[in-house]
Amino acid sequence: MLIYAYVFALVLGSILLGASLLMGGDHDADSDFDGDAELDADGDLDGDLDTHADAGHDAHGDLGGFFGVFGSMRFWTFFAAFFGLTGLVLDGLDLAATYAALGLAIGVGFATGWTAVAILRRLSANDTGVVAGVSDYVGKSGEMLIAVGPGRLGKVRIELMGTTVDVLAESEDDLISRGEQALILEMRGNKAVVVKYESAARAVPAVRA
Repeated sequence: MLIYAYVFALVLGSILLGASLLMGGDHDADSDFDGDAELDADGDLDGDLDTHADAGHDAHGDLGGFFGVFGSMRFWTFFAAFFGLTGLVLDGLDLAATYAALGLAIGVGFATGWTAVAILRRLSANDTGVVAGVSDYVGKSGEMLIAVGPGRLGKVRIELMGTTVDVLAESEDDLISRGEQALILEMRGNKAVVVKYESAARAVPAVRA
């Protein structure tokens, strides 16, 4: 009977969702097999400078994105949970005929999985700033979330294109504590080279003089 399949799918989906929440959202990216994780980790800011790669992505991105969803663990997690829940409610309570309930359960599961993947990827793209180019970061100032200094990697939060972005930061000279304002001088890969904002502000008149 399909009722057992619904129960199994609901239990499996619920377990996967619970495990995902306990481990945190960052672990979700490890479950995607469509290549997005590699682009975020390695292409990140540099990917915006590769016009050839962008052209290929524009040509095939829509089709690849459609089929790429099926390689995402997120999709199957949400699909299983809502497929099972919908089928269990409709079939278990006799609210629809058997095959009608099956069709609706598949439709709801697919729509929910697709929507979840699309939203999470959009949020991930905004958080990592992959939609911006290297030059967009230079000259931006923000608050240090994690202290930075020579040989010590930190993190700075800036406002970029209307979005709050957290960027890994390094400093060659200054020790910048958490909560202090920092200015981005340049980008090295996906890391920002920063100095204290006050130091940079004092240096400007001296340079002009």
